[in-house]
Amino acid sequence: MSQIKTAPVNMFTTLRSRLLIGDLLQDVKSMQASIVKYGLLSPIIISKVNGRLIIIDGRKRLAAIKRLEFMGKLPRSLVNIPYVDVQDISATSMQTPALMSNRDLYTTVVDMFRQTQDVNHIASELFLTSKIVKEILTLARLSPRIRRAFFSKVIDFESAKTYAAFPTHALQDRAFMALGPFAEEQDILGVFSKAGPAAPMPLAA
Repeated sequence: MSQIKTAPVNMFTTLRSRLLIGDLLQDVKSMQASIVKYGLLSPIIISKVNGRLIIIDGRKRLAAIKRLEFMGKLPRSLVNIPYVDVQDISATSMQTPALMSNRDLYTTVVDMFRQTQDVNHIASELFLTSKIVKEILTLARLSPRIRRAFFSKVIDFESAKTYAAFPTHALQDRAFMALGPFAEEQDILGVFSKAGPAAPMPLAA
């Protein structure tokens, strides 16, 4: 995980300002509603230039935060905005929301799926990609033991996804106990390939 820092909203700047009109304004308003309901799920990505925090990814999020601040509706948790320097980001560190606990992320996505059965709606509501939403839903296939390990961050999202590909809880637990919590994805996949094909468990079981 990349190191997440925080800074006041006035520390952030964009290289080019855009008027909030039309579709852009609607996107920002939707982002406002999402932040009020679910919080900020992922930190803003910045690059430091002469002491300024230049936004690389998160312009709409910043605009939504500024509008909420102006309206007096900004959650207290966002008085200082979480950010990550783009130079500190690894290839996989920002694939899932970094500001929501693994348990809350899983529970939120699964509950929304049970209500709507609509991956695209969930992705739009949480400002995630449909691919990530689908990957989070596969974690419903995890055994209780491995799901607890994921919730407590004993294993990361990539490992959890890999264990979820095992066709039964028994195989998942056997592999987890044999490999331990620090096994890498290729090690887990090696055990899976030896287990052989089987029917997958149902999504969001």
